[in-house]
Amino acid sequence: MKKGLMTQAELMAWEVRARRWLVLGLTLVVTGVFAVGWMTLQISYSMLKSSEVMREAVERVVQDERVKQELGEPIQLGWAVTGELEDQAAGGLARLDFTLRGSERAAGVTLRAEKSAAGIWRYLLLEVKVPGVGTISCADKGVESKKD
Repeated sequence: MKKGLMTQAELMAWEVRARRWLVLGLTLVVTGVFAVGWMTLQISYSMLKSSEVMREAVERVVQDERVKQELGEPIQLGWAVTGELEDQAAGGLARLDFTLRGSERAAGVTLRAEKSAAGIWRYLLLEVKVPGVGTISCADKGVESKKD
């Protein structure tokens, strides 16, 4: 290794290499943070989608003839599920919102349910909100359709 001070050209070359490594390092850190966030989001969405209350709700809504008529078949579950789910042996509570996509249009679904000690989910609110059409109720206590 050479002793003494670096020349102007050596100093400039070192600075260029240092900047490249800094940019590469920052890019990797930012990409890593986004990747961890994305994986966390995917895991939480898949856990909510695979829950018993969600599977039953989607099955109930997809089998409703009014929903089939408004959205068109086939009907698929959207990507995101938001809300909260408390599922315990002694009971539970679900407050979830998600989307459904059919061949003709998409709709938002609002789900509110409670679980009894016997392990049975009761759907207090299960509404399919079709933009421009109205709301279709698929809950346990009523199946009437109303205009917005």
